[in-house]
Amino acid sequence: MSLNMFPLIQSAITVALEPEAGTQGSGNVQTVGFTAGGIGISLSFKPETTAAPLSQDIFNKSLIYGATHVTAPTAPTAAYKLPERMRRIDAYADRVVAAINNIENGSDGERNVKFQQPRQFLEPAGYFSGGLLAAGYDPHEKINVTFTSSVRELNGASHVTNQNIRTYFAWEIAAGALAHDKVERGGTVNVQSMHIEPQDRSKVADLESMGNKLQRHWELEISQPMRDTTGALAQRSGKADAYAVRGTLQSLANDKEGFEQLSEAAQTAVGRTLRRNGQVIVPNIYGYPLAGYAFVPFLEFKGNVESRPHKGVMIDLKNGGVTEIWDDRDFAGWAKKNRNHLLRSFNAGDRQGTQDAHWPKAGDVLDNLIAGNHATYPGYRSLVKDEAVPVWETFNYTESRDSGYRLKYGNLDTGIAAHYQEVNAKNAVWSDQTQVFGSSQQNWKAAKDLWGNTFGYLPGVGNAGNIVFGIHDSIYGKTSSDRLGGTAAAVISSLQLAHEVALSEGLRGVANVSEVSAPGKNYTWSPDSSESDLELMRTPSASQNTAEVVVESPPTVNPTTDAPATFAQMREIEFRGQKYFVADTPDGGDGVHYLLRNPDPVDPSKWVSSGIIAKPDEAGVWQLRSVVGGGVESAFIPLEYAQASEALDAVITEQSNAAAPVTQAQRQTFADTLTKLISESNAEDYDEVGEYIDKDSNAINESLRTGERTVELDMFLEEFDELNSFEGKAYRSAFVTPEGAEKIKNGVGQVFKDSGVQSASATVRNATEWESWATEEAEERGNATQQVVYVFDESLPKKNLSTSFLPDHVAVAPGEPMQVLAVQEADNKLFVYLSKPSKVPEYTYSLFDGSSIA
Repeated sequence: MSLNMFPLIQSAITVALEPEAGTQGSGNVQTVGFTAGGIGISLSFKPETTAAPLSQDIFNKSLIYGATHVTAPTAPTAAYKLPERMRRIDAYADRVVAAINNIENGSDGERNVKFQQPRQFLEPAGYFSGGLLAAGYDPHEKINVTFTSSVRELNGASHVTNQNIRTYFAWEIAAGALAHDKVERGGTVNVQSMHIEPQDRSKVADLESMGNKLQRHWELEISQPMRDTTGALAQRSGKADAYAVRGTLQSLANDKEGFEQLSEAAQTAVGRTLRRNGQVIVPNIYGYPLAGYAFVPFLEFKGNVESRPHKGVMIDLKNGGVTEIWDDRDFAGWAKKNRNHLLRSFNAGDRQGTQDAHWPKAGDVLDNLIAGNHATYPGYRSLVKDEAVPVWETFNYTESRDSGYRLKYGNLDTGIAAHYQEVNAKNAVWSDQTQVFGSSQQNWKAAKDLWGNTFGYLPGVGNAGNIVFGIHDSIYGKTSSDRLGGTAAAVISSLQLAHEVALSEGLRGVANVSEVSAPGKNYTWSPDSSESDLELMRTPSASQNTAEVVVESPPTVNPTTDAPATFAQMREIEFRGQKYFVADTPDGGDGVHYLLRNPDPVDPSKWVSSGIIAKPDEAGVWQLRSVVGGGVESAFIPLEYAQASEALDAVITEQSNAAAPVTQAQRQTFADTLTKLISESNAEDYDEVGEYIDKDSNAINESLRTGERTVELDMFLEEFDELNSFEGKAYRSAFVTPEGAEKIKNGVGQVFKDSGVQSASATVRNATEWESWATEEAEERGNATQQVVYVFDESLPKKNLSTSFLPDHVAVAPGEPMQVLAVQEADNKLFVYLSKPSKVPEYTYSLFDGSSIA
């Protein structure tokens, strides 16, 4: 980078951060003017807006607050009176029940996703913290209670023998912690007392009243159905866990970089299990099963109890983790790192233990295993005799005397789901759970270890804040924003469903549809902080606070019918009794169907996809798009395609709001983008590239498109290859022929090329400012009358052409294959989202006129 660029960086940042400095033109977006061959290029300071993925946070918020509150500020409020709080709790409980009742609709894959979406609400921590949020309380509000023990002397005097202050979270009090810990006053000698600060007493009373109501709902509506081993909910939980195992293995196989970090043995085990319906084990410690985990052995277990399967791939379904276990020491190290999660995976009865020597407390076995291979436990030697088993050998123990605690294993498609069903039903026993917490007066202070993460309110995000499950790591401290906070099973299941739908629909132009559902852009398998495990992470381009993918909103949440003002071209329709909005023209990717949308509950000026693709029949009744070739209907579009459509929504919104005020944060973001572009560019080191940027782009592209080779062109291409890369989205304004536009509109899933260099901007706003240049180029090319805005996905390779002349300039190489993932029309423009295809088909199409390219 040449030194003369530093004043440009400083000038750009100054204007970006100080609205009064260097202002040109009109409007609220600050610009700096540059000249390109007589054409004025205005560099605007409005950052790129990236569409957030469909969000588990939105689902959670809708389920907690309901339709009448999804667009209102969601911060906990003290304004509600107790009767109003009680009413809101009842309404919340009804919404959870409705979500449960909606699970068994759709295909089997859809049902598994619908179970995983509200699953946090089917566990005590999520249910109680969600209920308090619905009632207007912050579940993590702290209340201190002082417990005192005294001894009374014969003379009537007394002295304190013990005093301690216990801190309760609001959700703990609602769940019954304080009610249990309340002490009897004691007799005439030993006196027990409890003191709650006066300002907290009414709040404690309210929390306990609300807690009683929540407990009744929980017992009747959630706990009883879940602990019915043969009931529909328990059956679905088992199938959903097995589905999540398959989804994890499939997403690993699809993620080339993550998969290659596994050993050859692990890769073989993953491939065998996917392709051959291979074996999956519910891992255990001394026979106590670990709910929410799966173990894929390197060598399948054949039932020989002396051949304990302790080498393989361990999968954490809830948190999205994969670990290779090569020996018992490996397992002990992994258990130490995941101790709290493992403790929560035991059912309440196993945590209590104490039936006899063969049933020690599961947590004690775990802690002894972590401490080292020192302890021993009674193990099977014969019908009448035990032998001492080293604690490390209790991992995946095969010789339990009780059949209920023998190793649980089965094939991925046939067998393992029933074992998960049994494990989940045992874990749902609420009476056992209260006994665990009530086994001693001090056990509630460890509730965070037993209950896990809860829903929390994260203030200051936008205007309303976010409701996020797992925003607190074991309650204390915020989790890393790129982790999934316990929602990995929902993400994985959605990815797997997208993968299956892609296979069944045979998307046009997708040569390897198995890669459609790869975590790719928004999720990736990456080494954790210790570099020893892989964990599923959101990539930096994913929304930082909106966690995960969902397929549909809770069934009882009816979106507002007030259409965002910025989308006047949208119209309201009714589909299966629900209100949705659709575009005026088909945008479902096939020129016939429409993508059904809802107003964004977080920002009502935006839309979110419902994931449903449909069209009206001759009678005007909206019908789902059917699977190609017949078969069951599919209401869902592949994840990658849905996210592309959401990204186009964001681009259209930003262009339509170009005159809106720009925030300080937006200016800072743009300054950071510009600084990175200029500082990493080497474009000014190459003369032919400089000529292309300054004045000769049309000549270069004309030679490229006609196939005419010149010395100048060869020199340019050689220098172009030497340019530094740019990673990120890019935006290009151009024109195509009517035939090209028609081919693009009907070409979702197909692959296109352009022989010329695709010059683009790193910002949405500047792509608009380049329209005058695009118009001149179109006039030179003939009948190009349809204006298009291309969004080049991060996956497409790009070069950094940033110079002092055009600081935001990036480009896609000539002839680069580009797959159309989404198309929308707005403001007489055709917005097209382009991505790198997994495989280039035999025939592609011209991006300019739609002609076939062999």
